[in-house]
Amino acid sequence: MTCLRTVEADVLRFITGFELKHGRCPSTAEVAEVQFAGDTMTVAGAIGSLIDQGRLRRSLHSRQRKLQVLQPLPVPRAPDGGPLHFIRLAVCQ
Repeated sequence: MTCLRTVEADVLRFITGFELKHGRCPSTAEVAEVQFAGDTMTVAGAIGSLIDQGRLRRSLHSRQRKLQVLQPLPVPRAPDGGPLHFIRLAVCQ
């Protein structure tokens, strides 16, 4: 498995944590709004790369959110156990 770029790790961690918290995957706009000041092109590129790497896939059977996390990254937790999906962490050494 290849090492993730920072933007890919941020997007994958956000999607993983968002799904843990809300029970659904976020839209591209939701990821962009929180992580990248509304830059949906950066998020779309990272999602495409994560799909190519086999870490995400588009679900053809879901009507609401079409992404499925195949290889989640660890998501840090708050003291109450809630996922802190917007925290940036180092991925590669």
